[in-house]
This record gives sequence, C-alpha cells and structure tokens, in this order.
Amino acid sequence: MQPTELKRVFQMFDRNGDGRISKEELSHSLENLGIFIPDQELFNMINKIDVDGDGCVDIDEFGELYQSIMDEFGELYQSIMDERDCTRMIMKVDVDGDGMVNYKNFKG
Repeated sequence: MQPTELKRVFQMFDRNGDGRISKEELSHSLENLGIFIPDQELFNMINKIDVDGDGCVDIDEFGELYQSIMDEFGELYQSIMDERDCTRMIMKVDVDGDGMVNYKNFKG
C-alpha cells in the first residue's frame, strides 16, 4: 500500500484524530466494515505490533496491522463490498421499491 493511501486509511480508523488507534477505535472501524474480531484477539493483534508499548497503534505500526487484517479478512471484506455495491446498483433502478429489478424499472 502506498504511504498516502495508508495515511488515508489510518485517518479513517483514528476516529478522534489523536494520531493513535485504540482497541476501541479499531474494533468500531472494523465492525463498520463488517469484520467482527473478539476483543482478546484485537488486543493480541495490537500488542504484537505495538513497538512503543502504549497499547495503541500509531501510523508507523499501522501498516503491519492493516496487512495482517487484510490477510485474514480481506476476502470476506471484498465479498461484503461487492454485495453492497450490488445493492446500491439495484436501489438506483428499483423505482417501485420492491427490492427487485424488472423490465418496468429499466423502461421507466
């Protein structure tokens, strides 16, 4: 991942903007992506890469954490995003709101 992209993703996880990602921020951000990891496992992931021992993840430590999450959950995340994208596309053409796309929706 490019440094600018890594910084952008880090900022999305760093909800309070203090330059560090706490376990709570990490958990909340991952849950928003549809990834649910038990607290103890999150704690272990953070401790594994927490070089300075502050219990949080800074930008220098984040690259390794992000990669480990994507290695483990990336395929699941991609399938969730694909489903969301499909749902958005259907909603755009589903003028009668029945959750289905039919000829009348496209004829409109």
